[in-house]
Amino acid sequence: MTKSQSAKGDQPPSFDLNRDSDAADLFAALLDTADTGLIALAPDGTICHWNQWMQSRSGKDADQVMGKALHDVFPDTKLGRVSLAIEDCLKFGMPAVISPSLNQGALPLRPLPQFAASFDRMEQSIRVHPIQTKRNGTLCSLIIRDVTLAVQRDRLLRQQAAELADLVTQTKRSEDRTRAILQNTIDAILVASDDGSIEPLNSRAQELCGPTGLPDSEHTPLTPPPPNRLLTDLGTGVIEVLASTLSGRNVPLEVAISHFSADQRYHYIITLRDISQRKRHEKEIQRTMQELERSNAELEQFAYAASHDLQEPLRMVSSYTQLLARRYEGQLDETADEFIHYAVDGTQRMQRMIDDLLTLSRVGRHGKPFNPVPLDNLFDAIVTNFRRAGSTPEGNIIREGHLPTVMGDASQLLLLFQNLVSNGLKYSDPKNGQVRIFASETPDSYRIFVADNGIGIDPQYHETIFEIFKRLHGYGDYAGTGIGLAICKKIVDRHGGGIDVTSKPGQGSTFCVELPKELSIVAASESM
Repeated sequence: MTKSQSAKGDQPPSFDLNRDSDAADLFAALLDTADTGLIALAPDGTICHWNQWMQSRSGKDADQVMGKALHDVFPDTKLGRVSLAIEDCLKFGMPAVISPSLNQGALPLRPLPQFAASFDRMEQSIRVHPIQTKRNGTLCSLIIRDVTLAVQRDRLLRQQAAELADLVTQTKRSEDRTRAILQNTIDAILVASDDGSIEPLNSRAQELCGPTGLPDSEHTPLTPPPPNRLLTDLGTGVIEVLASTLSGRNVPLEVAISHFSADQRYHYIITLRDISQRKRHEKEIQRTMQELERSNAELEQFAYAASHDLQEPLRMVSSYTQLLARRYEGQLDETADEFIHYAVDGTQRMQRMIDDLLTLSRVGRHGKPFNPVPLDNLFDAIVTNFRRAGSTPEGNIIREGHLPTVMGDASQLLLLFQNLVSNGLKYSDPKNGQVRIFASETPDSYRIFVADNGIGIDPQYHETIFEIFKRLHGYGDYAGTGIGLAICKKIVDRHGGGIDVTSKPGQGSTFCVELPKELSIVAASESM
């Protein structure tokens, strides 16, 4: 044996595809390493090839399925479209493609772990194709591709397309609604760019400025504000101007300006509101207020003058009736004495009524400036006044706790609380009657209470007792003119406060006077 022959004998045997055994091994290896599922069916429909991909995805080894039909391998699955395609392929040599959209006929194969949460089985594309052989006739091949990822992407795309369509619909609806609002608003709305051009956005703006806005030549380009500038820094807020429209009519306008940035440019939204009607109403209100002030002044002057002028003839009548009573008492019959007594009493009551009317008219006309008033000192003065007059026993007026210092007219506040204390004593038992004064505080006001243990007031009269000449009893039962509480209410009104009563018949009455801590503008102007 030569050296060359010895070397040739040591070489491994060559691979020859012409040999049936070598070709079969190669094709089997290729089928097993493919990244798709490959199934071959004999003419009788039984499985004659089942590659590694099918074993890993179905969980069934080749020796378990060889020689069986697909419906025997997957007895719990209706193969449907796959079975029909296999039958047509074996009988008529017809190929078929079954897409994932045909849900019937998909094989029960496990999806990859990353898709297990969204898909209970693999989404597949199955290609059915006939294979002609020399010895075995027509075979059927099934090529199964995993298209789960494509299906997932398709689902996402469909979802995004639906969301986008919904967004477009909402945007269109929003644009239509915005356009309708702009066109139907009573305000004129314009957009001005930083180059000075102005565009009307609604029909009202076109009425005021014309269809193309104000001419560009009449405007100076607007300077963009610094990036850190606040919107409120663009101006002084809403302003009022008098504008001349294209028709030549002067219109009072309320102007507001805001800005936004778009397309690397600043734009300004200008809102113009026609306030002609409001101005007319303001003038009407101002004219009505002036008329009311003049009318109130004339009424107060008339009431004061009438009350003052009534004093002289009333004093004369009172003086002469009292003179008759003293001089002829006992000289005439009892009827004459009674008549004279009625005349004297009537003139005295008329005198008190006129005095109270004068006091009521002076509350608004002759008030003094407001100053701090310590209510403790004020009630000390009230108690002293009642003791000097001898109208109340010792201890009938009780002050509970410290009383606040309020802003007001000291003389009017003295009259206010003196009237309330006097009422409390008048409608109580003269021997056991008591009037208690105490106070409380709220964040904005002081509340002073005057409570008695008198006869009480029916709730239906709690509002009317503060009206002038509203008496709940006859002149013979309790003295008074029916003006005292009206004076109290007018004093409280001048001080910017309120007064009310809580009472029931037979359970006494509690009057509450609430005075503000801060002096109101109206009260301040009246006190000057």
